[in-house]
Amino acid sequence: MTASKERSRQAGPAFGGATLNAVDLLLAGSVVFTAAFLRGYSGFGFSTVLMAGLIFWLPASQIAPMSIALEIIASLGQSRSVLRDVERRALAYLLLAGLIGNPIGVALLDHVPDQAMRIGVHVLIIGAVLTLLLRPIRPTVPTAMVLSLAGFIAGVVNGATAMSGLVLGLFFTTTAISSRAMRATMIAYFFFTDLWAGALLTVSGHYSGQILWHIAAALPLLFMGLWLGSICFARYGSHDRRFRRIVLWLLLALCLIGLGRALL
Repeated sequence: MTASKERSRQAGPAFGGATLNAVDLLLAGSVVFTAAFLRGYSGFGFSTVLMAGLIFWLPASQIAPMSIALEIIASLGQSRSVLRDVERRALAYLLLAGLIGNPIGVALLDHVPDQAMRIGVHVLIIGAVLTLLLRPIRPTVPTAMVLSLAGFIAGVVNGATAMSGLVLGLFFTTTAISSRAMRATMIAYFFFTDLWAGALLTVSGHYSGQILWHIAAALPLLFMGLWLGSICFARYGSHDRRFRRIVLWLLLALCLIGLGRALL
């Protein structure tokens, strides 16, 4: 028996078409489940966790389209339970302003390195989160101007680094919007922005057969994580002040993960 056949015989099952041993398969599956659980509970954080965790087994060029597709499926799966809680006024301003900011963020890539922008965004959000944790501000009802500004900034950041979820999560913690409306509005926002990104990726040929297999392999863990995360939100996320603090700690953890990945 040749060495290559011996390695094939000893290898475990495949995750998304990539042959992994049992330990790698368990770790990769736990990344998908954890990302889905956070999405089910908070409404954001899925792509950050997926990119940081799966980069050990898959190239970023495959994780990004996989993440977008799974985000769309997740939003569709959650739509029935969150539709009535969406803050439609806030969503409209955020989306419209985001569309204006997005191409500006893309244009920045010609002048500022992508890595430098990612590090800068992570550092700024970490600073803002620590400030809010140490000296909480009184939540206020956002005006049309504030919503438009937040949407524009999220759009710029999304075009430059695809990290608008971190910006929106931070913004919503400073508002008087309820935890249910906060979570539902972010889920709706990501559905529309991911739908557009997914269409662009499809047209440009990013969804190969292998990536479709990645997506199919991740679906059971996605649905399981979403279900458990949604149950935890229903039980523990209805208290607005507690939910905001949990979101802030989650943002801090995600930014530290992202910053560590960017630096290393």
